[in-house]
Amino acid sequence: MSTVGSTSSTASGSTTVGTNVPPISFPGIASGIDYNTIIQKYTDITLAQEKPLETKVTALNNQQAELLKIQDLIAKFQDTFQAISDPANFTATSPTSSNSSAVNASAIAKSIATPGTYVITKASLATATQLTNDPAANGAFDPNATLVNSGASITPSNGPAGATNGKITIDGVTLQYDVKTQDLNSWITTIANPALAAAGVGASLAYNAGKVTVTSSSPLTLGSAGDSGNMLQVLKLDTAQITFSGGVYTAASTANIGGINVGATLNSANNAGFATAVTAGNFTINGVVFKVDPALNNLNDVLQQINTSSAGVIASYDSANDRIVLTAKTSGPQGISLGKSGDTSNFLQAAGFLTNYTAPNGISAGAQLAVGKSAHVQYTDNAGTAHDVYSNSNDMTNVISGVDLKLQQAVDGVLVAPVTISVAQDNSALQSSIKTFVTAYNAVLDEINTATQAPVIGTTTTASGQTQGQQLTTGGVLFNNQDVLSLKDRLVNIVSGFGATGSTAYNSLSSVGLVLDASFSVASASSSNAQNTTSQNNVSQQTFKGTSGRLADLDVSKLSAALAADSTAVAKLFTGTSSIVGQMGAYLTSVSGLPTQLTGSLAGKIPAVSLFRTLMSTTSDQINSFQQQIKLVTDQANLQADRLRAEFVNSEAMIASLQSMQSSLGALTAKSTG
Repeated sequence: MSTVGSTSSTASGSTTVGTNVPPISFPGIASGIDYNTIIQKYTDITLAQEKPLETKVTALNNQQAELLKIQDLIAKFQDTFQAISDPANFTATSPTSSNSSAVNASAIAKSIATPGTYVITKASLATATQLTNDPAANGAFDPNATLVNSGASITPSNGPAGATNGKITIDGVTLQYDVKTQDLNSWITTIANPALAAAGVGASLAYNAGKVTVTSSSPLTLGSAGDSGNMLQVLKLDTAQITFSGGVYTAASTANIGGINVGATLNSANNAGFATAVTAGNFTINGVVFKVDPALNNLNDVLQQINTSSAGVIASYDSANDRIVLTAKTSGPQGISLGKSGDTSNFLQAAGFLTNYTAPNGISAGAQLAVGKSAHVQYTDNAGTAHDVYSNSNDMTNVISGVDLKLQQAVDGVLVAPVTISVAQDNSALQSSIKTFVTAYNAVLDEINTATQAPVIGTTTTASGQTQGQQLTTGGVLFNNQDVLSLKDRLVNIVSGFGATGSTAYNSLSSVGLVLDASFSVASASSSNAQNTTSQNNVSQQTFKGTSGRLADLDVSKLSAALAADSTAVAKLFTGTSSIVGQMGAYLTSVSGLPTQLTGSLAGKIPAVSLFRTLMSTTSDQINSFQQQIKLVTDQANLQADRLRAEFVNSEAMIASLQSMQSSLGALTAKSTG
């Protein structure tokens, strides 16, 4: 752009011309000439040469921006090639189950399942090996010992710290107790039942075989908001179901009152419910070593330590049956290894896991081991052949090739009818990748069509009745760019060409449902242009038969029929470097200079200089050339302004000198005549 500043014309003021030297003022006092206006007019005439050059630079910058936009769309188009060229899309199958709540079926990734129908006549689920501790290892509840020392699985309490008595309400009667001084039997016989009888509510308590039973002739209520302590929980009546039979309401302990106290430290009274005190040290399960300190740990701590380890078992406490259970995390007939020679704690012995005995009469004693079972499936294939398959997991991948079966419940043919697994070809992934490919391809064609469209020329009628041409639209910024037009033609030729598939029926994209559009629209002057006007309203769209180069939407039915008839031939159109997709990818690599990734390979080789690099380099060179010409014009204008300014300064000095001389002569003349 010019560096010459604008000027204003004044007779006696000063103006500045933006040159490469400091500005000088020209008051025109001596001559009365407005030098600034003269200099500015000469400068404007010189700078006028820049206008067409600047217009060309603007046009070239617009072309450069458009080339970058098309290149970016081509790169996005290249990104779709990996998915569309994946051979797995052409052999993909989708299994379905007639009863997914019993047997769920899904495809195994990167595996091929043979289409057909498979009938599961019987199925049994895999189970995990389970080891239950010996009940004799658990301490017994003593109803004649003070409650805090009775061996209750829940530590008895009077309530808040320092409370001398607890309270429990039965049928509205509040009964007091002291866990430190009273045992269960004497409390029932000497305190609870006499108090209930005196109240006349018809309720009474009885202890038998480790449980308490409460009966009442009236509707039975247990507990109230005013209770303190935890006697209701200790007796396991807080979750008891109240029944009514023969005119009597009854509630009983939901489990034995005695047993392991999971929250008490292992060295607490009654060994926290173990018959044998646990000693400090370490013990081993499946080769994993665990540490236990009875003064610090309770049973919950030990179970948590086992469950967060790599021992491969789940340790739990069954409060309803007062037992500890170890369950293998993996199903099937796998064992659980307990203890080793270096163990220093007796935890496994004290917990009752190291004894296992089954008497001849079938009655078991000691720790109970239930060995896990394998899952078993019986099914018939397409040919009607029966098969038996076993697995240690209920997630079975070895029944039907390429199919993952998840057993949810047993199939016995009676309560649960036989389950049919249907395997059919699945084109969803292929359809999705083709649609993405088409969308990206059309985006490239649309941009090229817009960028290369021709300007619209119309006619107008002058006042004298003459007809003359008039440009109604400017057209695309790449109009008549033969390189870009050739790019479009090559893309269209490839997608509409033929491929070597070994089939005469399926050897083109159009034969599998991908065809070029059959019409296109072009902007042209409308008939109203004959009137004396050139507004944009005189431009209309006219539709012609033929193709714009765009691909129409995928014909899904045609694709499915082609795959069913010859999936191998269809795959050769899309997969591999010699396919139509591969040829397109190789060409785009040469155009954009970016690699085109197919599944398993690259299409083409990256050239030393791509088409777009050449086009943009040429455009950049042209822009630089015009900018240099603009600079020359600007420099010329500055030099011209400097030269004129110097000449006018000299002229003004000479005029001033002559005026001074004239003034002196005038003074002398006046003096001589005077």
